[in-house]
Amino acid sequence: MSFTAAGRRLALVLTVPLLLAACGGDDGDGSATGESGSTAAPDGEQTGGFPASVDHRYGTTELTEAPERVVTLGFSDQDFVLAFGVAPVAVTDWYGEYDHATWPWAEDELGDAEPVVMNEGAFTGMQAFNYEEIAELAPDLIIGLYTGMTQEEYDTLSSIAPTVASSPDYPEYGMPWQETTRMVGQILGQGDRAEELIAGIDQQFADAAAAHPELEGVEMVVAEQFEPGSSFARSATDPRTVFMTQLGFVLPDEIAELAGDLDGAPISDELMTQLDRELLIWNVGHDDTLRAQIEAKPLYDQLQVVQDGRVLFIEDPLVSGALTWATVLSLPYALEQLVPQLAEVVGGAA
Repeated sequence: MSFTAAGRRLALVLTVPLLLAACGGDDGDGSATGESGSTAAPDGEQTGGFPASVDHRYGTTELTEAPERVVTLGFSDQDFVLAFGVAPVAVTDWYGEYDHATWPWAEDELGDAEPVVMNEGAFTGMQAFNYEEIAELAPDLIIGLYTGMTQEEYDTLSSIAPTVASSPDYPEYGMPWQETTRMVGQILGQGDRAEELIAGIDQQFADAAAAHPELEGVEMVVAEQFEPGSSFARSATDPRTVFMTQLGFVLPDEIAELAGDLDGAPISDELMTQLDRELLIWNVGHDDTLRAQIEAKPLYDQLQVVQDGRVLFIEDPLVSGALTWATVLSLPYALEQLVPQLAEVVGGAA
């Protein structure tokens, strides 16, 4: 599988609640209707069993029939919806400068659909729901999983259409891809299909781990560079770290405790030795100037992991994006591209 590389904007997600006036509409148990458009699969066929329901951090959302106008608010939610043969009428732009905010790994699933792109080209790291725009789309289902949706925001969105928030069992932005797939499948009436998708990707991870036993138990950190003077170490629940631990790598307890329930923790350049583990992974594909900045840090060359050659820079924007998105559609490409690189660094280090 090969894709052209693109996408340069910052991939860090920070949550800043934005409180706006509520829009008119049905309550969370009803559904809005639209004049045109459909979320049917690109081939025109949509399957599923209804009524359907899913539990989330703010209650239970139920649908009596298949939704025809789905709006996705999470930065990566569109991938999960597309995986079930449903094309949203609107998606939320994250980063990457791709048409319809759809990266190459999801283009086949999108087909000829042309969803409205909300937040297009305006990524700031802040969550910003435009309630009026959402209401004008007349959705009959709103999905906001990879978000930091608050109770107040959920209440406002539910007044427009039935809304699904993330699971209460995980921190914001920390829900595993398996659970996201499961929740989307449930509300779309395709629970069995969700389990098939999960099993298929899990098997790919298991096969990769079995083929590379040298990865098992290796302590690693996934780090990124956003602000001068510090690095950002990804947490135990962050999708980038989860990708690595599912292959057998181990996140040091100190890093896990430092990040807690957040998606990561900043580490000042003066304390950069905290990143000195058996493997250091830099996810820098969103900005081709970052590697030079990192390598110029005062303590960088003194790290034993650097001296041993156990550093992997993920510089290709598309590979970095596939790891960052960590969706049921992007993960196969991330595995295909990254596992050989990880094995080479671990196996060929000094």
